[in-house]
Amino acid sequence: MSRKDTILRAAKRTAKEARAAASSRRGKNRAKIGVEPHRHCVVCWTPVPLEEEPAICSSEECARIHKKRERSRKRLVVLMYMIPAITVIFLIQGVMGAAG
Repeated sequence: MSRKDTILRAAKRTAKEARAAASSRRGKNRAKIGVEPHRHCVVCWTPVPLEEEPAICSSEECARIHKKRERSRKRLVVLMYMIPAITVIFLIQGVMGAAG
C-alpha cells in the first residue's frame, strides 16, 4: 500500500470519527449541560433571570450606577442630535445672510 493510500484512509477514518462525535454532541439538550438561560447584570455581571428588565441585579449600588449611566447616555444622545442641528441652522443662516 502506498503512502498516499495510507494517508487517504487515515483522513477518512478521522473524518468519520469527527462526524460521529459531532452528531453525539448535537443530540444533547441544553438543559443537560447544566446552565439555565440567563442574562448578566450590566454593572457587576452577576447572573439575573431573562425576564429582569433592566438587566441589573438586586443590589442598590448596581441600581444607582445603572440609573446614573442611563441619564448620561440619554444626555449624550440629545447632544448628538442637537449639535448637528444647531450647526446646520447656523450654516443656513450664514448662506442666507451672505446671499441676501
